[in-house]
Amino acid sequence: MGDSKGMLESELRNRHIKWIANAKTTKVEEGKMHISELDAKGEVYTEHALEFDLAMMLPAFFGVDAVASVEGLCNPRGFVMIDDFHRNPTYQNIYSAGVCVAIPPVEATPVPTGAPKTGYMIESMVTSAVHNIDAAIKGKEPYAKGTWTALCLADFGDTGAAFLAIPQIPPRNVAWFKKGKWVHLAKIAFEKYFIRKMKKGSSEPFYEKSILKMMGVTRLK
Repeated sequence: MGDSKGMLESELRNRHIKWIANAKTTKVEEGKMHISELDAKGEVYTEHALEFDLAMMLPAFFGVDAVASVEGLCNPRGFVMIDDFHRNPTYQNIYSAGVCVAIPPVEATPVPTGAPKTGYMIESMVTSAVHNIDAAIKGKEPYAKGTWTALCLADFGDTGAAFLAIPQIPPRNVAWFKKGKWVHLAKIAFEKYFIRKMKKGSSEPFYEKSILKMMGVTRLK
C-alpha cells in the first residue's frame, strides 16, 4: 500500500536483514531450511538452503474442523463465506467476522496468499454483524454494512509505520502511509488506551468516534 513495500525493504536493509519473497518451504532439516523461490509464472526460479540457529514458521491459516466440514458454510480452506451483511448465504442465521471470514486475495501471487485482516477492520465487521443480528431478532431486514477500513500502527521497536486504507481491499479511496519514531510512541499510548477502553466495556467512545470521523474513518457505511 502506497510506499510500504519500499519502506519495509529499506528498513530490512538498514538492519542487515536479507529477505526472499515469493517462496515456499519444501523441507526442513536440523539447522537447515530448504526454500524454493518462484518466478512470476509460479515456476521454480532458484533453490535456497538456509542455515539457522533459530527458525520460526508461520503455517498457512485453515478453518477449524467444526465448521470447515459443513457443506455450504465454508470455502475449501475452511473460512466462512458471508454476504454484505456478514451472514452466511446458505445458513442465514450464522454470522461471521474476523480472521475466520473468507475474503478473496487482494491480487494473484506466485505463492497464494490471503487478504490481511487488521484490528479496526475486524471491529467494523463485528459492528455490522451485531447491528444485523439485532435487526433479525426484531424481525427486521439486515441493513448494516462494514466499511472494512484498515487503520494500523506497526511497531518496529524504536520506530514504526502507520497506515490508513479506506477500504482495506482495493480499489481504495484513501491509501495513507507514514513512518517515524512517533509511531512507536503512539503504539504504546494506544495499547494503554485500548486496554482501559475494554475494561470499561466501551468499544467506541464518542470522542474516539468523533476524531476518527474527522479523518473520514467510520465503522459502518
